[in-house]
Amino acid sequence: MPWEVRTRQDEIRFTLVVSLIVLAASGVLRSLMLPPELAMPTLVPGAAMAVMIAAPIGWIIARRLRAVHDLSARLEHALHHDLLTGVRTRASFYEAARALEGQPCVVIVADIDHFKGFNDCHGHFAGDQALRQFATLLAGNCRGGDLVARFGGEEFVIVLRGTGADQGRAIADRLADRVRASPIYVGERSLSLTASFGVAAWTPGGDMDNAIQQADCALYRAKNSGRDRVCCHHAGPEGAAPLQAVS
Repeated sequence: MPWEVRTRQDEIRFTLVVSLIVLAASGVLRSLMLPPELAMPTLVPGAAMAVMIAAPIGWIIARRLRAVHDLSARLEHALHHDLLTGVRTRASFYEAARALEGQPCVVIVADIDHFKGFNDCHGHFAGDQALRQFATLLAGNCRGGDLVARFGGEEFVIVLRGTGADQGRAIADRLADRVRASPIYVGERSLSLTASFGVAAWTPGGDMDNAIQQADCALYRAKNSGRDRVCCHHAGPEGAAPLQAVS
């Protein structure tokens, strides 16, 4: 019996099941409590009355159960997703990342360029709009199984599952192009935006925090090299980590 009611079809099924249960219970009680000469003539009217009572009650209960489920789903989403941008929170990101352990992935750290100046110049409403659009662009250009999270302020972290370093760099380049080509509309104003990206490989058995740190270092190299670009982390021959800029 679908006690967890999620859709209109679930509501209908729930109402039908409740009506059938009440109808069957009504027939059993009638046969037990009334003599056969009274039970048979009242069978049809009694069944109709039972359904007329049960169906509205079942429908009301189904609607309440669906409302409870919808509220629970919204609370669950709010618990694991950033309220402003809709992408994952930092805590939710780490929880979901555990399911990706054991497969090669790429970590991308993305940061909006000159965001403080953008906020100061155009206002916090424009800044919020920029963050929402930036997050939507990142999530919209990733696959369903990839992770996109806001780590704080204007910094976002992406994990591309089953992806090599070269493919991850190409995706980061594409994201940078999309950001550059996507204006922010605030009222009648059209504002431009760019972002910098750091890319690092997260190898099977490796530490996620270490991969994020490597991508973050690559991001700072991108910032120091002029912004609006992608930098990749490459492990050196002696464990060093020289950074290579990719325009």
